[in-house]
This record gives sequence, C-alpha cells and structure tokens, in this order.
Amino acid sequence: MALFGRRVRPPADLRGLFNEHERVLAMAEDGSAAVVATQYGLWLPGAGQRADGSAAVGSTQVPGSSVTGEVTGNPASGWQRYPAPGWHRIGWDQVVRATWGEDGLQVIEGVLDDAGLVTDLPTLTLRLAEPRNLPAVVKTRVEASIARWEQVRVPGGTGRIVARRRPGTDGLLWTARLDSGTPDSPAAREALAGYLDRATKLTPEQLFPA
Repeated sequence: MALFGRRVRPPADLRGLFNEHERVLAMAEDGSAAVVATQYGLWLPGAGQRADGSAAVGSTQVPGSSVTGEVTGNPASGWQRYPAPGWHRIGWDQVVRATWGEDGLQVIEGVLDDAGLVTDLPTLTLRLAEPRNLPAVVKTRVEASIARWEQVRVPGGTGRIVARRRPGTDGLLWTARLDSGTPDSPAAREALAGYLDRATKLTPEQLFPA
C-alpha cells in the first residue's frame, strides 16, 4: 500500500497476527498508534477505551489467525471474543454502526448472545491524525457485510432483523437487535426470537427476489 511513493506498512507485531490470506486495505494513525483495516475487519491497538471508559476487547472468527486467548461468546455463531492485551480485531459483521465526523471515526460494536440478539457496546472513538482512506474503507466494508435488514414491530417499540455476511466464511448470519428507545423486555425478546426463527428459514429466492 503506497502513499505518494512511500510504502506504508502495518506494525510488525500486527503483521504477525494476520492469517496467511489477510491483507491490508487501509491504515491510519490514531495518535502514536495505528488503526488497520483488512478484508476481515478493523484492527485496533492496545486494549482501547470506549465512551464509558471500559476497555475494548478483541474478537476473531477467521480460521488461521495466530491470536490466542480465552474465547467467550457463542462460537457456533461465528462471533468469538477474547481478552486482548495488544492488538484486537472487530469483524466487519460485528460493527453495528461506523461514522466519520469532527470527533473522529466512531465505531459501535455489537455483542451477540446465544439467542442471536445483538447488544450494542459503548461507542469507540478513534481520533485519527492521518485518516487517509480508512473511513471510506470502513464504511464500504460495513455496508457490504449487510445482506438485508428489516425493521419489525415488538412490544414497546421496534427492532431489526439483519442478515450479515461474515468475512472469510460462506452463508449468512442472522441477528436481531432492539432499536434505540425500545425497552429491553422478555416480551420484546420473545417477539424478536420469533422473527429471527422465521428469517433463518427463508430460501435465497425469498431473501433476494428477482
């Protein structure tokens, strides 16, 4: 990846975490550190800090990565998380929202539970001194990971059923989440579970009508 004739390379310790097919799509500086986008997701340095002061932990779902650690979450779903003292990667299908503005690149990561319901983590803000093309790449990759979504009504408000493409894997991952302002209640979760169950049984023809 060249910039005005100068080849920009990710840090050596990060390159050691890539799997054999992983390649850099964009890289930017976040203060004295780097933020790197690959075809699998967004690599962030250190433990990271979110808007509420909590540490950002890493996630992986692509076979062949050399990252190790105690895995939590729902491995069968493809969403796996591990404590990361150094670099960690957020898969594109795990990004609920990513926006670029005066405050920097703001990323909201979602955590998937065993029932397929996504809960938003606090916003992670990356103040990029040299953003280069990273914000554009992030936007494109997140949008490309969304195969289809539908807003549905649930007790107390609305929710969304979303089919996500997982980098490095075939097929779709169906998830559900409550819209902002909708109370999290057993009734709302039950309704989302029903929508989710019906969505997973859709055929490709029903999902993508001609």
